[in-house]
Amino acid sequence: MRKLLQTINPRQFEISLSYLATYLGIPPDCILRFEQWAQVLFVHRKDRGGQFISYRNLIHWLEACVQTIRSCETHQALQEFGQQLKTEIERFTYAPDAIAYLRRLWQQRKAQLDLDLNLRSFYNP
Repeated sequence: MRKLLQTINPRQFEISLSYLATYLGIPPDCILRFEQWAQVLFVHRKDRGGQFISYRNLIHWLEACVQTIRSCETHQALQEFGQQLKTEIERFTYAPDAIAYLRRLWQQRKAQLDLDLNLRSFYNP
């Protein structure tokens, strides 16, 4: 089974210094630079050296999951991504409201795909 990190590429996230400063609760001038690594973000700080941040904690990750769900064009693709999400949620810590939102979005996309399939079969007997 593919891992979610193979589906979502965090190195493509457009992360701004001001967003990171807000996320960390520090002034932007405390961040010297940051590096987007394969698994984590590494922030070089003036006040305490380096700090690792999981991509999974950033809003960019949630947005990427949302976009992936919305772009699933088949039941199979949606099911596979849902399984990846389930494995991910069991392994890593996600906010309960984020989990609920992703589940609701997944169910809505499944309902839309079901409706599309039913309409196609109705108009193309």
